[in-house]
Amino acid sequence: MLDAAGEEGFSVRKVGAAMGIDPMTVLHHFRSKEELLRQIADRALGSIALPEPSGTWQADLMNVAIAYRELARRHPRLFHLHFRFHATGMADHVSSEIVYRALLDAGLPPERAAGLGLSFYAFVLGFALAEIEGLLKPLDGTQEQEMAGLAVETFPATAALLPAFRSLDSDQAFTDAVGAFIAGITPGGAARTGRAA
Repeated sequence: MLDAAGEEGFSVRKVGAAMGIDPMTVLHHFRSKEELLRQIADRALGSIALPEPSGTWQADLMNVAIAYRELARRHPRLFHLHFRFHATGMADHVSSEIVYRALLDAGLPPERAAGLGLSFYAFVLGFALAEIEGLLKPLDGTQEQEMAGLAVETFPATAALLPAFRSLDSDQAFTDAVGAFIAGITPGGAARTGRAA
């Protein structure tokens, strides 16, 4: 139901009707609509192949990012639910354990690993959502025409990137973006002090 109609077309009443039961029976099992949505999000996550720890923290982070990108592509109408909950359930805990272990293996102290772990999810989920919403597609004719019409002397960087935007490769953008995030994870450095390098 969520995959077909999204959250705006979803209700406990409709779930009950589809199952031939009273909506209160649904709430008896799940306590609230929000808990039902949480478990649906976890079930969706469990439907994709979550990576096993590889022994290399960088590869583990990349593999989890790839899994969430696949989740977004497979379930675009319910993917946003993963922004709502600290954890959706057991599938999410399995994924998080890989991420948190990777960050500790990278040598980060717990207080940095916790914050960067949540930031990693915010980054990866945000990228995947932006991709399924269309941000990372090559420019269409209207967008290209608007950008091409900008004054080059005012927007020189935009003009220089216009050919790349025309042929944008979202797979390469994903690899580059997640790779840059992973490369920025160090036990010390700018992220720790809050200063730019």
